[in-house]
Amino acid sequence: MREDKLHIIITGESGRGRTFLIRRSLLRRGAVWTIIGIMLLCLGTITGCYHWRQNSTLRQQIARLEQVNIGNDQHIARELDQTKAELTRIKLQRLRVIDRYETRIAELQQEKANLYSVSISRLDERNKILKTLMDQIGIKIKVDEDPSHSGGLYIDPNIKTGDELLDTTDRYLTLLQQLPLGRPMPSNITSGYGRRKDPINHRRAFHAGIDFKGRTGDKVHATGSGVVRRSSFNHGGFGNCIVIRHTNGYETLYAHLSKRLVKAGDRVTRGQVIGLVGNTGRSTGSHLHYEVHYHKKSIDPMKFLRIAKLLSK
Repeated sequence: MREDKLHIIITGESGRGRTFLIRRSLLRRGAVWTIIGIMLLCLGTITGCYHWRQNSTLRQQIARLEQVNIGNDQHIARELDQTKAELTRIKLQRLRVIDRYETRIAELQQEKANLYSVSISRLDERNKILKTLMDQIGIKIKVDEDPSHSGGLYIDPNIKTGDELLDTTDRYLTLLQQLPLGRPMPSNITSGYGRRKDPINHRRAFHAGIDFKGRTGDKVHATGSGVVRRSSFNHGGFGNCIVIRHTNGYETLYAHLSKRLVKAGDRVTRGQVIGLVGNTGRSTGSHLHYEVHYHKKSIDPMKFLRIAKLLSK
């Protein structure tokens, strides 16, 4: 018969004892559970030690991170302070630059005002000179006053504005550009305007122009802009002759030419070559006879030459 119980007898010195009966299956289960408990305890101990180490490592990492963050915060604070200081410096520098520019702008504006004042003064002086020259020539600028077709801002009549002076000067210069000013050729003058001894019959006579010394083929220039009224051979003594009509009743005559380079109706400008010096007509040698006419009457060309010299300065 299989024994499924375990007899445990416990005795003492008195001889009496106790007997315990334990089933073997129960003992085996107890041993198994004991072993399982020991294993679980060991596993828990190992897990606890692992987590404790992990926790310790994490604490150390957190401490290091906190130190790093503290260092970063201090570094960021220093950088912020440096940035604020740099911004303050830049702001002060910008204010100084702006102040310098504003000062320079004010100086330039004052210089501009001074230059404008000087320019107006010089323009007014030149305008007066031009007006004097125009008065000497005998030309007045025509202005058609018409209150029904005019307007504009009210300006004190005692104040001369730059625009007013420029407008008047432009009108003077436009007229002067069209007038016969200057020399038709750069050579010397051999005979002036007025009474003289005739070079051919040696009698007293009136010379209606001035003669310029030259060689046959030298260029002859128009002394003002205009339209060619005549370009032909004159049998009265001028030989090859050109007449140019200018503004305000002025005409110029170029005589004794060897060749005419423009024809009647051509529009010419001041300085344009219109012919070549010659010895045609009533002449004693190669030269240019030059006349200025005002409303069909001859006038002394010398004042036009003097005025041209003044304008060229």
